[in-house]
Amino acid sequence: MPEWAWTAVYLGAAGLVLTMMLWPTPSTGKRLLKKWQVADPTEAQVTDAVRYLRKRRLLYPWIYLAGAFGPDFKPEMTTHLVIVVLGGALLAELIALRPPRSAQRVASLTPRRLADVASTAVLVLYLVIVLGVLVHLCLEQQWQRAGWLVLSAAAVAVITWAAVARPASGDLRVDMALRTRSVHVSAGLGAAVAWALVPGKWEFIGILVWIAMAHTKPQRAKINQ
Repeated sequence: MPEWAWTAVYLGAAGLVLTMMLWPTPSTGKRLLKKWQVADPTEAQVTDAVRYLRKRRLLYPWIYLAGAFGPDFKPEMTTHLVIVVLGGALLAELIALRPPRSAQRVASLTPRRLADVASTAVLVLYLVIVLGVLVHLCLEQQWQRAGWLVLSAAAVAVITWAAVARPASGDLRVDMALRTRSVHVSAGLGAAVAWALVPGKWEFIGILVWIAMAHTKPQRAKINQ
């Protein structure tokens, strides 16, 4: 078997193991909603959250497999993991733009804006990191890395747009909480990718920023509106 085939099998298996380890349960969905300011979630709300997580987890093996044919800037597993999760978030949000016909659709009385979904601090910090890294890569004439950074930023932009624009479904509070999570987590992933593209041992900073952004809670009023 060719070396690339062995690599694909290895990465596909790693993605499958990752999916099994992170497979959501009702307790996972309940913790998620409480974290994102949905107090005392009902069984129906927990079901919505678990469905949201499972749609993303099911994409991980395929994206891990696709990673065998992508660029390999560094051998560290953390860098590959970040790219996989970012790719999963992107595909999941694009799929969510067209929900199944059986889904319960709800309409908001007022137009939804990005400021209603995401924390301004998270968005500003993400932009500062990406622009700073982009300038650094251009000054160092690291054009390939700069190109991948732009591609990563485009993925985050699409995820953010889709999180705001996708049709609402299910409980309104859960829907808003999951939109906020999508934006915050994708911004953190984008920041982690940016740091990983800087030559040198900078991945740990990106991972810390990813964790910080993913755990930045929105204003309760935004979730409960």
